[in-house]
Amino acid sequence: MLEITRKSARIWSMLGMRRVVGMMLSELARADEKFIFATADVARYFGVSEFQKNYPQRMIDVGIAEQNLIGVAAGMEKEGFHVFAATYATFITARVLDQVRVNLGYMKLGVKLIGVGGGLAEGDLSATHMGIEDIADIRAIPNIAVIVPADGAETVKAMTALLHYEGPAYLRLSGKTNIPMVYMDDYDFEIGKAVCLREGEDLALVAIGTMVGTALDVAKELEKRNISCRVVNMHTVKPLDTKELDRLAEYKLIVSIEEHMVSGGIGSGIAEYYADKEKRPVHQIIGIGNFYPDANEYEKLLDCCGLTKEKIVRTVEEKYRKLMFVSETAKEV
Repeated sequence: MLEITRKSARIWSMLGMRRVVGMMLSELARADEKFIFATADVARYFGVSEFQKNYPQRMIDVGIAEQNLIGVAAGMEKEGFHVFAATYATFITARVLDQVRVNLGYMKLGVKLIGVGGGLAEGDLSATHMGIEDIADIRAIPNIAVIVPADGAETVKAMTALLHYEGPAYLRLSGKTNIPMVYMDDYDFEIGKAVCLREGEDLALVAIGTMVGTALDVAKELEKRNISCRVVNMHTVKPLDTKELDRLAEYKLIVSIEEHMVSGGIGSGIAEYYADKEKRPVHQIIGIGNFYPDANEYEKLLDCCGLTKEKIVRTVEEKYRKLMFVSETAKEV
């Protein structure tokens, strides 16, 4: 498989996650003679020329027919092939929800879904192409794992792990090109096990996707303001790392950060876990509100939705200071 080095991490950062997927296809095909890549007219976005040249029989393009994509992928999986099916995040989840529910959720066929443009990355094409409810759609269906890599290196790790994962799964790709680098050296990746990237004492930031890099920047800025933050990459949204959540219950405040609607994403998953626990921290969910943003450039959409470093710092600091004020006031009383 591809080796993770500082040089390769920089290259993958510039290319973006979708191109990393394209680079990984030949690696997966060499490792598994049953590997198939299926897509719905978006092959060019992944840069699959090398894969198509070396493994022409291992690629299927069904055209703009996403429901058919899932049917074909599920049928081939049933016959013993290992299928990775890819298209836009909103199409691979919402548009094909019934097929995913029956073939992957109910029948447990091990198709690996890949969603491009998770979050606001395709926002210049309007809300029709924004993948901002995709996690909620899939998280509600039993038996399907949901993985959201933080950068190019973690995309390599996730795809390698998914090749050997028996059940169905959804790999959500966020960001465009020049994404933040979180990992610059090799590390241990395990589906369902979160990664602590930074220790801190005052509060915990739990992030997914490219928001992990943003969370690290937020933590650095808050440190200048005497607020110490633990930063956790919760790359697996389902199943959640409940052991990590139990550790985080010791904090007074947890802030989840996601490029997804505040309902149904990682924040909702964390809240559901803590709901019946006697000991649970104050939890703030930072994400996209209950609206569809107008079409715009990616960076402007992040700003509009309050997902820039500056706006997250302001939101988190305000919440933390208010919480500490209430706590100190209660002590005085």
